Amino acid sequence: MSRRIRIGLIAEGEAELGASIPYIKPEDGGKVIERNNEGALHTLIRRELENAGFPDCDFIQRHPSIKESQKLTLRTGHSILDPKYLAQIVILWKPEDVDMILIVVDADDKLEQRQIDLERALNKIRDNHLDINEEVISDRSAGGLAIRNFETWLLADTQTVSTILGVELEKLENLEHLDNTKDILENAISQSTYLSEDTSNQRSLQIRWNLGKQIDLAIIKTGCPQGYAAFTQSLLVATKAVK
Repeated sequence: MSRRIRIGLIAEGEAELGASIPYIKPEDGGKVIERNNEGALHTLIRRELENAGFPDCDFIQRHPSIKESQKLTLRTGHSILDPKYLAQIVILWKPEDVDMILIVVDADDKLEQRQIDLERALNKIRDNHLDINEEVISDRSAGGLAIRNFETWLLADTQTVSTILGVELEKLENLEHLDNTKDILENAISQSTYLSEDTSNQRSLQIRWNLGKQIDLAIIKTGCPQGYAAFTQSLLVATKAVK
């Protein structure tokens, strides 16, 4: 493929999606998300694809759900694993909008149930991802489970995080068994003077984004084999199917 790969990314919140998440305007649905509105998860995915030799990619904004459109509101809360919600979001993307669809969720404290829910979500995505002939596209989607949360992936390369933030962090072992990685990162950010000139509520998101640009991807795979490494394998398989 000579053009950029177009990706529809479904994830849970601002930590992953940055400034692209707060407001979904109807006129933005199906359009490319501007690079300066992306987040840390977009960056990790793009880096993985570039490292594997794939073309650059664009991330495509979703269309408002039926509930959002009916209530004339810019955003309402949803569980992204809800089958009805997923069916709406996926089918609203036109075939020319997206080449592939990705979903990433936090396991939180419900690993086994989230694994089941994620597989169901992927099946729902595949059932509703249609080509121009309205045929099901079953091989251009992938799911990721952040164990226990997205911050675990960002913290895996502890040395780089410590260097960027200027805060001493102990090397973390058995990352996917820890339940306080979000607190560890938040505490490190609060102690850091990095980007301290930014007093807005966007500072934490910008820091996460910058970490996503610099942390070592191989270290994340080693530290998070069940979550991040498994996701990147599925990501590359799905990308290879994009013609």
